[in-house]
Amino acid sequence: MILATSALAVSVTAVSAQTTPPIAGQSAPSFVAAASDANTYAIKASEMALSKAQRDDVKAYAKRVLDENRTLQKSLLASLRDNQRTIRTPSSALSSDRASLLSLLQKAPRGSFDNLFLTQATQVQDRAWSVYKGYAEDGTDPALKQIAIGAVQQEEQELTAGKALLPAALAGDQ
Repeated sequence: MILATSALAVSVTAVSAQTTPPIAGQSAPSFVAAASDANTYAIKASEMALSKAQRDDVKAYAKRVLDENRTLQKSLLASLRDNQRTIRTPSSALSSDRASLLSLLQKAPRGSFDNLFLTQATQVQDRAWSVYKGYAEDGTDPALKQIAIGAVQQEEQELTAGKALLPAALAGDQ
């Protein structure tokens, strides 16, 4: 319980901050790795939320995030198959930061799960938005740039929906 509560406090601080600025100057491989990591976290956390969330609106949100991120991840990985350039398929393992978030979510008591899931989801979506927006603005690979452009709006919608589900005390002035 203490672990989940402290994780919630850390996550709340991140969510109440302003949107992270776009990340400029990403190489194509760096973009792919960061985008894939965010998508993989969203997929795994949303799958968990479908079984652990108590609120129906949180489950509906998790289902939407799951479906959208599965589609986005498939598009991202499909774009790597190109004879013009070589970008390695990113690892399916989460980064240590995202793995830690997922571990905290797995350990969260049922009564704390919904708010922790929403808090983490909005934190990760904010960072994912900065990755996608940065590459959409100055990415050099046309196929990846197209994916980034499409993902920006998706991340904005998911972020807005997730924040709307958070209790006002957790959402802050966003």
